[in-house]
Amino acid sequence: MKKVDVAIIGAGPAGLFAAEALVGTGLKTILIDRGQDPKRRTHLAFGTGGAGAFSDGKLNLTPKIGGDPESIGRTPEEVQRYIDQIDAAFTRFGAPEKYSGEDPLALEELKKTASRYGIEFISGRQRHMGTTAVRDVVDRFYHHLLEQGIEVSLENKIERIERRDGGFVLHGREEISARYLIAAPGRAGAYWLREEALRLGIKTEYGPIDVGIRVEFPAELYTPIERVMYDAKLRVRTSTYDDMVRTFCTNPRGFVVRERYEEFSLVNGHAENDIKTENTNFALLSHIELTDPVEDTTEYGRAIAKLATTIGGGRPIIQRLKDLNQGRRSTADRLRRATITPTLTDATPGDISMALPDRVVVNLLEGLTQLNNIIPGLTADNTFLYAPEIKFYDTRYPVNRDMETHVPGFFVAGDASGHSRGIVYSAVTGMIAAEAIRKRSED
Repeated sequence: MKKVDVAIIGAGPAGLFAAEALVGTGLKTILIDRGQDPKRRTHLAFGTGGAGAFSDGKLNLTPKIGGDPESIGRTPEEVQRYIDQIDAAFTRFGAPEKYSGEDPLALEELKKTASRYGIEFISGRQRHMGTTAVRDVVDRFYHHLLEQGIEVSLENKIERIERRDGGFVLHGREEISARYLIAAPGRAGAYWLREEALRLGIKTEYGPIDVGIRVEFPAELYTPIERVMYDAKLRVRTSTYDDMVRTFCTNPRGFVVRERYEEFSLVNGHAENDIKTENTNFALLSHIELTDPVEDTTEYGRAIAKLATTIGGGRPIIQRLKDLNQGRRSTADRLRRATITPTLTDATPGDISMALPDRVVVNLLEGLTQLNNIIPGLTADNTFLYAPEIKFYDTRYPVNRDMETHVPGFFVAGDASGHSRGIVYSAVTGMIAAEAIRKRSED
């Protein structure tokens, strides 16, 4: 059994930046992931760099996007200082200097236009690295950590966590004993972490979930907004249910991709550096909060994902907006009549209204109608919709300002903690946890 001071489960942004914060402390640290190294990994969600390394590397460099400073006991100013360090690290490892959202006049004008139609525009400085670049950046980051003495244990799926002698034993392909544990397995490992936390008696809370679709349309429609902010964050309140619907992860001239999990498939999107398509895509998500007696948003979201995958014959569903509006399923022939070509071919023509709850479908259609006011043409007949896209931020861990649970030495970070959404906030939580461990070792 390998013995270390700090074990980090998950080599995504939270894990990488936690490891970086522990470099030079004298603490023996190991970074664990069920996937592979940056150059060999093939799974979209597992492996060094996490899901972020297989996205197009969008960095939201503001505390307003990706999390809530208050939920982790920090001020926006404190979070911004971490964000600045994270951006500097990406620069150091070779990220291209490509920013958007820096023109205050253009941002204000877009905000004014959006407000006119009841749309909230959340602005902020962004950095777009691109899929190819972000993988190269992560690879340099990874080798830097190796050179600095951080140990790694890849292709090691941790099955069980055991509390022993004031520390933790991790049972996987390689067993590891640690004084401190930072659990950061990402969205893909959130369900596993939740089940382990319940078994260990670690307190958890049910949080919200986002359920929706990936929308694909001609790239030219989004160009005026792209010039202002690459991945504009837009929110609307629907007229029928007064629910919140938001855009997420916009990929100008990008690709829709399939995410495979053990029991279901989801859709996502990314944009390459050098390979461009004629389409733009974004996620459109309906925000769901469940109340007594049905509170378990994790199981609710998994049930939706399984149903959609079943209807799609094991694959995601694709449908023309025209067919959804007319209450009929799409067929391969109807898809061919569209004026654009779908970028995801590994999807089944079908009927999204059979896969997603009616309330969600109503919310999404009303959200598209509102967004069409600032993205004219978005609701054209030939817009493609893919389902399901689900963001599992639903299990939230009560933590102190060090990201530590009520079990001493057990820290959570990243999207699986319920306190972050995306690369930058995940990295922030990882740094906070690692700094707390470092300070304790110095006392």
